[in-house]
Amino acid sequence: MSRSFAERWYRLFLTAFPPGHRAEYGAEIVGTLLADGPRRVPSARETAGLLAAGSAARVRAATATPWWTDGLQLGLLMLALASLVDGVGDHAPPWWLAASAVLVGALLRGWALVALPLALAVAFTTSRAMLLGAETASWPPQYFGPAYHNWISLAPYGVLALGAVILAVGRSDRPRRLRARPLWWLVIPAAAVVLAYLPGIREYGQTWQVARAGTECAILFAGVLATAIARSPRWALAAAVYVLPGVASPLANPPPNAQDVAYWSTLTGLLLAMAATAWRPQPIPERRHPR
Repeated sequence: MSRSFAERWYRLFLTAFPPGHRAEYGAEIVGTLLADGPRRVPSARETAGLLAAGSAARVRAATATPWWTDGLQLGLLMLALASLVDGVGDHAPPWWLAASAVLVGALLRGWALVALPLALAVAFTTSRAMLLGAETASWPPQYFGPAYHNWISLAPYGVLALGAVILAVGRSDRPRRLRARPLWWLVIPAAAVVLAYLPGIREYGQTWQVARAGTECAILFAGVLATAIARSPRWALAAAVYVLPGVASPLANPPPNAQDVAYWSTLTGLLLAMAATAWRPQPIPERRHPR
């Protein structure tokens, strides 16, 4: 392995930093890493350091937007993704999946005015049996989607609609649109499609449940780390928007097994960890007086 390979290797992992940081300091960072002379193998420790420092820089860069709009947008995006994943697992009609996918895309790119009518439509169609009567549940599902018969199941859709209204109304006070988030979030519905159509995979069976729970816990744990770095409540707000509507169900109807109890306890614990970390004051650095 030549010096050029090591340089290309470090520049690859330098992409963990925000673009502006790379443009300003990228050459200096790579030059420092290669200052000891040619390397046959890139350093694993320094590679890990690049990833850690770059991730921390991206977290701090995310705090440039107002915390409540950014946190609300992220929480609604997670709810919309969960709705889309449930639709994929249920083999929902194409219309329902398309509307859910467009809603995910609108929240992902920060288009509040596009997300608003979609969120309201999803909330209305899923609650039509509660609002207009049980007979409306027989409306063609290929156009109106599923109909739920209790308010607890509708809680996530109600939060999704209310949050979309708040984002759209709050948009008039801000000249810029909401933050556009990276496209890697689309890996989640793509993985759901793969799981849903793999031979031998049963909807909401053991494999499906483990994959979903693992993804949720990984995202929330990343939120705990981001909160510890930036001390911003935006990730705690996003977690609350996602977790609390779902917690209403096990509170009203206690889970039948310990697995469900552990699942909801883990999500709630990660949410509480984020909230505690976000509001804990940062230590005041000691002043150093010149000697």
